Amino acid sequence: MNNQNEINLINFFTRNKGLTRAQQARFAKLMARDCTDVGGNLNKNKENNEETVKMNLKRIRQSHSPKKMIDFLSLFSRDDRFKWFTHKWDMSVPFDIEGMIKNLQTSKAILNDMAYNDGPAINKKTYNQVWNFINFENNEEKPFPWTNTDSKSIHIGWYSVVDLSKDTPDTPIENLVLSDGHQFKDYIRMFKSTIEFRTDLRDDDRFSELIWNKLTTRLPKDFDINFDPQFDEIGYDLNIYCDVIGILTALDTFCDWMTKHKSISSNVDIDLIAEEDSYILEITQRGSYFNNIGKLERPSGDFKELRERLFSVCDLTLEGDYIEDGKMRGSLVVKALDENTMSEDGLLTPPNVVKESDEKKGGVRYKLRIYKR
Repeated sequence: MNNQNEINLINFFTRNKGLTRAQQARFAKLMARDCTDVGGNLNKNKENNEETVKMNLKRIRQSHSPKKMIDFLSLFSRDDRFKWFTHKWDMSVPFDIEGMIKNLQTSKAILNDMAYNDGPAINKKTYNQVWNFINFENNEEKPFPWTNTDSKSIHIGWYSVVDLSKDTPDTPIENLVLSDGHQFKDYIRMFKSTIEFRTDLRDDDRFSELIWNKLTTRLPKDFDINFDPQFDEIGYDLNIYCDVIGILTALDTFCDWMTKHKSISSNVDIDLIAEEDSYILEITQRGSYFNNIGKLERPSGDFKELRERLFSVCDLTLEGDYIEDGKMRGSLVVKALDENTMSEDGLLTPPNVVKESDEKKGGVRYKLRIYKR
């Protein structure tokens, strides 16, 4: 086994989330002791391996930062190293797919730094959504997919047009026809609608239309869903960088929760509030309530998964009336994701649950604060 193979093997096991930290450390110690190069240079190799182990076992402490997500996604509009993955090519310059491939190999570090370093960091699912579309080296036999706004896994990406572009160099890249009969621009548009709420794509991709369709199709038909007029007034013309799939995933979870509590209430109010630095999407199940503060203080199951999915996508607050032992106990405000939320090795700090003894909320409200650039 040569040095690089040893390091790769150490990297794999010390980063394997299926192992406990004690198991990772034990494996790393054994590898540092036993791995040697062909020449038997044990001491030097052991030192190198131990240094690699120390780097891999360093705890990664990241902060919830939707602003970092905006910086990341906006690269595909404002930075020429990434812009042409989602915009029509500037025909004053000859299209050069080999140049794009070479550039991505060197500029990938910019994307990695935004996801895998300490401090403000983007969500790994946001990163994977983007990378699986732009990666020229995606596995053609079994490519890593990205997700469209219909929740379908898409296996078409920039790797799909490399050979087509070389075979038909006079055809604009966006007009290349794929094996399914669609032009590549159809997939570019589809991808763009997952990283931005825009007004220049399909009408169904607009914020108000997409959210309306999601909620009205996911909630049972006998629910009474009321949209405040300003939801459409603000949402129809809203332009904002956002992990759209993360937002839609949150709505799926909210709909599941509200359906579960249908016997308590089937009345839902939807509102959208514009603030100076953000938009707040509010979804209220009138008459519903919390009855288990422990589940809010110590997230598990779908609540835990929701926080992980929305980390560095948007702020998340839950608020509602609180009933304990059959008696009204005021209300709760659960700051599930905010500027104080941290992630250490993928584990999020607990939510901040605040009891408000007197104020009634009139139900349970889910609030997503989606930041502007």
